[in-house]
Order: sequence, then C-alpha cells, then structure tokens
Amino acid sequence: MPSGGFPSKFHNKVEGIKETCRNTLLLLKCGYPHNSLNIQSAVNYLLKHQREDGGWSENPKLTIPEKIVELTTAQSITWLTADIIELLRTVGLDESEPCKKALNWLRKMQNQDGGWPMFKKDQFRGSDPDSTAQILFMMREIYGEKDAVWLKGIKLFEKFLDEVAADAEKGYYIAPNGEKRENDIYHLTHLLLSSLVDSKRRIEAGYNSNDVRINKIVHAILKSQREDGGWRPFWTPNSDPTYTMLTLKLLVWLGVINSEELRREIAIYV
Repeated sequence: MPSGGFPSKFHNKVEGIKETCRNTLLLLKCGYPHNSLNIQSAVNYLLKHQREDGGWSENPKLTIPEKIVELTTAQSITWLTADIIELLRTVGLDESEPCKKALNWLRKMQNQDGGWPMFKKDQFRGSDPDSTAQILFMMREIYGEKDAVWLKGIKLFEKFLDEVAADAEKGYYIAPNGEKRENDIYHLTHLLLSSLVDSKRRIEAGYNSNDVRINKIVHAILKSQREDGGWRPFWTPNSDPTYTMLTLKLLVWLGVINSEELRREIAIYV
C-alpha cells in the first residue's frame, strides 16, 4: 500500500501490523534485498507505529473480530512485538533504539512464572505457552543461556513440554474451556513450531529426537495424520495446508523424514 504497509486480512483497505511484518519477512526469505523500496517502506511503516512502551499492537484503525483472541488494538502484543524484533534484526537494525526499546519491554513483560502473556502482564491468568516458547528461544539466541530471563523461562517451558508429552501419550488434552479434545496438530506442535520464525532454534537448543518427550510427541503427530495426508488444527474440520507444511518441516528437522526423499516425492506432483 502507499503507506508501506500491507492490507489486513480483516479489511483490505486498512494496513495490518501483523501482515506487514510477516509479508516483509516472506519477501526477505524470497531474496528481496534489505535496501529495496518494498522492504524499507514496510520497515519504516512499522517503526512509525511502535507504541510508547516499546511494543506493537494491531492497527487501531481495525476492528478485530471477537473470535480472534490473540490480537488487540488497545495494547502492545508480546508475540507480535517479537515478530517485529525478528524483522528488525534481519534487516540489520538489531542495535537500533526501536529494537532495543522493544526488547526491554519484552523482558519487563516476563511473568513471575517465567513465561509471557499475550497482552497485559497478568500473574493470575498465567502465561501463554505459544508466546512463551517464541519469545524465550529468541532471548536465548540474543542473550545466551546465562541470561536471567532464559534461566527463569526455561523451567516453565519444561513444564509445558512435560504436559504436552503426557497428552501425546494418552491421546487427548483438556482445552482451557474444560473441553476434552482429541490431540490435534496445533496442540502437539505449538511449543516446537512457529509459522514465521525459524523454529529450528528450539531443536538446536536440545529439544530434539534425543528427548523422550519429543519422541512421544512425534509418535502422536504421525498417528494424527489424516487420510488425505494432511494435519488439522482444532479450529478447522479439514486438513490445513500451512500446518501440514510446518509439520513436514518439523519432521525433517527431527530426522523422522529424509529431506531428499521428501523432495523427490514432492517433485512428482509439481
């Protein structure tokens, strides 16, 4: 768009902060140079919309549907801010003041239990596992394993992983609303996968096939594959292309699938 932003999926004439960040990262992955007009315009758009506390919210011009619980226009969002930090680091702005300010805000947002909420810091509701995993392993990459934030957070991640491994073994989990659900691909992989950032850093940190819990999760993943070959998250009755692709990526990283064999298989259908 003329502003440098990309349209929101909620309104195609209004920029979305999430879409601007993720589309820009995709362009970079496709080989667009950092100094190209598209990349620079998008980064400048995001920098103009950094909130006073250092984080980013979704565009206040948007109306977010009630069913979308992970986004808000009213306050900074931890995981979205982490996405934008990844973008700033990718284009060489890791030492810039906006990036430092965002990182400082994220570090302050860590809960007493070691994790992160999606929005407002709330000790009583606990931490969001997705946001915690994403931010924690980014902090490890930036600050190292002696960092106080990492040491505090990794204990909670271990607890989350124990719980998912137990769910993988018994075949179901209890949703936040108390509903008993059959294991789906989102629940099985939400601690290990990210649709945006290279989740391989979690595997490189030791959460790989040498971990008994990961092996239990992998077994449940293979068991949950659908007849059409795909996998589905809980919010759709059908196999989801994005989650199927991410699952294949995870299985390759864990050594369950050989990447060359997968490439040959895919080539048949291209």
